[in-house]
Amino acid sequence: MSNNCINQFIALSGKYFKTYLGVSISVFLFILFFQPFPTANFEFENKQLYISGYGLIVFIIQVIVQIIFQAYLLQDKTEEEYNPIWNLLYYFLLLALTSVAFVFYLRYVGNTAITFNLVLRVVVISVSVPVTLHLKNSLQLINGKYQQLLDENRLIQDRLNQFTESSANKSVELSSDNEGDNLIIQVAEIVYAKSADNYVEVGFKEGGELQKKLIRNTLKNIENQLKEYHVFTRTHRSCIVNIQHIEKLNKNFNTYWLTLTDIKETVPVSRQYLMAVKDLL
Repeated sequence: MSNNCINQFIALSGKYFKTYLGVSISVFLFILFFQPFPTANFEFENKQLYISGYGLIVFIIQVIVQIIFQAYLLQDKTEEEYNPIWNLLYYFLLLALTSVAFVFYLRYVGNTAITFNLVLRVVVISVSVPVTLHLKNSLQLINGKYQQLLDENRLIQDRLNQFTESSANKSVELSSDNEGDNLIIQVAEIVYAKSADNYVEVGFKEGGELQKKLIRNTLKNIENQLKEYHVFTRTHRSCIVNIQHIEKLNKNFNTYWLTLTDIKETVPVSRQYLMAVKDLL
């Protein structure tokens, strides 16, 4: 056996040892307490030793099958990469070898006559071995996919935060029909923009205080100027808000509005934009 095979065997044994031991002990305890197989031929001390042999058989069979399927078990498989034929062969061999070993153990160590009823019990107990390993592998796969999704979500969130921070640090020039009234301001400082007849009221923070400026333009044009910065959202046909300044969504009967961080000003939320606002909060 090459060093590579030995290293693979050690790696797999470390990965599955606790599972093998747990399955073996479970089989031993089940047979000890429920006594599905005859043990009348043994004294009390020898009976426990005899029953422990079933657990030892299960452990040895698992190790033997591991060696046979060593290369397959070492693969880091996703759900799509699992080969159903190899899986079936792996579990079938566990079941077949365990059942045959139990029958031989009953016949030649336990001196028990083999009947159909006894063989049926052997098969039922032997099924627990591949079933347990399959559940363990399935849970491991699900947990792996869950961790992968968490990592992907964390990465997306980090990129989104970086993008948002980068956008917020940029400056934007909000144009007015009167060129002298153009407002050059950092994106992060803009709190909201509200329609006010032929003007747009822009609320922004300056020195920690809320300032307001009227720009002669339409809210639609202001929205188009801000659309490349993904921190703004419509809350009402007459209002746009910077989501970084939202404190919470409030409700009173059928009326919704937003309170803003460190600002007494409120922003209305219409039913048309309610779900979009909720998704952002």
